Amino acid sequence: MTERRPLGFWTAVLCGLGVLQLAAVLAFAATSTLWFQAQLENDLLWVRLVIGWSTIQLSLLLLSVGILQRAARMPRGSRGRARVFGLSAVSAGHAVITTVSVGILLWAARVSTGHVLGGTVASLLFGLTHLVYDELDLDWVPTLYHGATMLQTASAAMLLSLSASCWFLVPLERRQRFWLGFDVALVIAFVVVTAILPLSPTEGDDASLLRAVIRVSVTTVFAVRLALRLVGPLLAAFERIGFRTMIAARHLRAKKTGFLAASGTLSVLAVAVSSCMLISVLSVMGGFRADLTKKILGNNAHIVIDKVYEELSDWEPLLERTRQTEGVIGATPYLQVEVMVSSLSNRGGAILRGIDPDTVSDVTDLAKNMTHGKLEYLKDPGRILDSSVDTTKSGPVDAMMEEAERTAARGLPEGPEEEAMPGLIVGQELARALRLVVGDRVTVVSPRGDLGPSGPIPRTRPFRIAGIFYSGMYEYDMKHAYIDLRTAQRFLRAEGRISGIEVKVDNVEHAPAIASRLVSKLGRDDLRVRDWKQMNQQLFGALALEKLAMFITLGIAILIAGFSVFGTLTLLVQEKRREVGILKAMGTPARGVIRIFIIEGLLIGAAGGLMGLGLGFVLTFAAEHFGIQMNPEVYYIDKLPVHLDPTEFALVGASTVVVCLAATLFPAYQASRVRPVDALRYD
Repeated sequence: MTERRPLGFWTAVLCGLGVLQLAAVLAFAATSTLWFQAQLENDLLWVRLVIGWSTIQLSLLLLSVGILQRAARMPRGSRGRARVFGLSAVSAGHAVITTVSVGILLWAARVSTGHVLGGTVASLLFGLTHLVYDELDLDWVPTLYHGATMLQTASAAMLLSLSASCWFLVPLERRQRFWLGFDVALVIAFVVVTAILPLSPTEGDDASLLRAVIRVSVTTVFAVRLALRLVGPLLAAFERIGFRTMIAARHLRAKKTGFLAASGTLSVLAVAVSSCMLISVLSVMGGFRADLTKKILGNNAHIVIDKVYEELSDWEPLLERTRQTEGVIGATPYLQVEVMVSSLSNRGGAILRGIDPDTVSDVTDLAKNMTHGKLEYLKDPGRILDSSVDTTKSGPVDAMMEEAERTAARGLPEGPEEEAMPGLIVGQELARALRLVVGDRVTVVSPRGDLGPSGPIPRTRPFRIAGIFYSGMYEYDMKHAYIDLRTAQRFLRAEGRISGIEVKVDNVEHAPAIASRLVSKLGRDDLRVRDWKQMNQQLFGALALEKLAMFITLGIAILIAGFSVFGTLTLLVQEKRREVGILKAMGTPARGVIRIFIIEGLLIGAAGGLMGLGLGFVLTFAAEHFGIQMNPEVYYIDKLPVHLDPTEFALVGASTVVVCLAATLFPAYQASRVRPVDALRYD
């Protein structure tokens, strides 16, 4: 008969509210900056927020006080009395702390006027309060908020752990009914979100992002719950394999002492967390390599033919022979020099590349990366000022820039000299730095000028912005600029000469072999033929070395988890000493005992490894599809790259199992040395 627990029902309610409160806190932390705008723009919404949050916190506080009073009337020494005391006290304190932190935000927003400043909560609080109280020292406002946030995080963690502990005070029948209802609701939710919600969000659509997050969250919870439900049936099926597997599975399923149960749980969690960390870091490192390769090959050629410190004058026959080489699918000439680009508001250095608009798309992705303007405007610059400038392409350029582009295209003068200005294509970051839009006039300064009485005189020429491209790599978007090849030859006084020939091959991994084939076919010792791996070998070598170092460093974490498994199995051997003695007395050989405990270590390692790989897959999948924004001025990219490699998943899983198996050898050997007479002496 189940023991009656007076606090069972209300403890369950408080546990549920505690978990919901933690979810509400996380949601509030993620959207706190949006609360400012909501309060400043809509008074009614602010009132609803205040009423809703106050009601939740008041309900949690009253329930906590009520359970605290009931727990105080329980006899001392009653099971769960201390846990209920702690849960109710932490819940009440958490309600007060969250109310204080939200109150600070509401007060700072309501007493302020004007625009919201900054991006972080601290800068928002500081800016908002100083808008009204500019003569007062209000540095204590963000300090108080940070203190309340830290206490709120600590109390939320304690609330979650105490809720999990107090959950076992609820009668078993009620817990089973709850989990049955939860499983039915979860299955229905999983079917619904799978049928109607997208798995990946649409770029720039916040509603689509929210729907995708909901689907991934529900799917993850469903997968975790399904895995927990399958543990029992899988162990039962494992018992039917043989005698040794049956003993190992029953050892794991048997009820253990509290310390050993906690140690076993921590062992599985240690293996799961370490393998999750390792696969996540390897996926990010692989994403960096894949993204770098894609960006470099998208903006540069697979093979480059040039001379050292010289330009090519007889390049037309070389271009034809290059195109006729087996494995080459595209080739284009280019002329490159470093210049200075000046606008009305700013100036900056750039790498000016003269290209052939007809053939450059056969080698690079410049045409695909165009977000404003067109590549064809380089050959026909008179169309730049046309009022029908194409601004329908979507890209990571601000909407204000699109509007400014249309205005500039309509408002610039249309004189003969203006029409004759050649076109210039720049990267998005350079356009932002110089405040340029399609149709703007810029001045390009080249070091290849005339020789005057006082020395070299740089040569300048006006250009008109014909397009803006976005490659996603800050270095290219900030430094590269493109003009027509013939215009570049006239401007740089390199008539009939080019810097080199860019080549694209059918398989990037065969680029070194095709480069060797080009060397033999061209038959000129003065030419330099380099493939993309050779030109970027230092960069990719550093990435490979860093990835290896991270694998070794985080692999140590799996070794530490193996020590945890070692300790757990050692304790298990001591607890199951009597059972081992009975097995040996019944005729089980020492090798059989060793195999039993090795199987137990294998099951622990497999469970932890699968859990860690699953969690790592969810994290990397979310990072890959939802995106983690990065500062392109600090990093070369604007979004964290992630690449899921099945080989790395298999390698991490195999490493985890091997480490756990190695950790079981000594405890298994120790168990095999147990003498039946010693184990059964006092029985």
